[in-house]
Amino acid sequence: MRLTAGAVLMSLVAYALLGYALSRELGSDVAAYWGAAERLRAGEPLYVSAAANASDLYRYAPWFAYAWVPLTYLPREAVTAAWAGLMIAAALAAVLPLLARGPTGWAAFALLLPGQLEGAVYGNVQPLLVLMLLRGVERRSGPLWIALGASLKGVPVLLAVVYAGRGDWKRAGLAALLSAVLVAPAFLFDLSGYSTRLGRGQLSLATVSVPLYLIVGIITTFAAFVLARTRYAWLAGAVAMIVVLPRLLIYQIGFVLVGLAKRPRD
Repeated sequence: MRLTAGAVLMSLVAYALLGYALSRELGSDVAAYWGAAERLRAGEPLYVSAAANASDLYRYAPWFAYAWVPLTYLPREAVTAAWAGLMIAAALAAVLPLLARGPTGWAAFALLLPGQLEGAVYGNVQPLLVLMLLRGVERRSGPLWIALGASLKGVPVLLAVVYAGRGDWKRAGLAALLSAVLVAPAFLFDLSGYSTRLGRGQLSLATVSVPLYLIVGIITTFAAFVLARTRYAWLAGAVAMIVVLPRLLIYQIGFVLVGLAKRPRD
């Protein structure tokens, strides 16, 4: 097969991104989950202040910290390695469907895999969250998967807009309600230490112009509603999630897999 200049360039970019991803510190983001669980065990505040980009800063709903409490009774190194391994497996499971899409799918695979692996190597829950949404949104249990995602990263609740655009207001409302139920317990904790700072190295429009961020966020969310009955429904919803993220890191672009790696409805 003859290689074009574009294919060679894409391969070099993908190789560089993959090398960068695999050079990250293994399981560094596990510190946030582990620390939150230990604070719960000790009766300390769940949400504590730290640098905006600190790997040990916990920003998620309380249920996730409680889920980690039993793990803190095990050796931390073993848990970190096992969790990072699970995230790597989730990252691969989310991108592998792209290989069945032909050359364009191969290109998407090459460019998105490194970002997914970067989050996985960090031990961030992102790859598992993407896989969960990718496999779950079309199921009867879809509102629950969206709610779980929203309780961790917030923006997955926008996928309920796709349900609404299809006229399935019951599922859209259920997704919103379950999201609120999972997030609400956070208000029982002291939130004075909860960090809302964006930090450095963000790709989000919020760091450029808040009005522009809001305008583009509204436009992309409305586009997801309008395109809900087309084959681009979940892709439009995924783009809306990425645009609305106030803290956008490279590996979070993997949200686009929710739309790209799903087989079109038609």
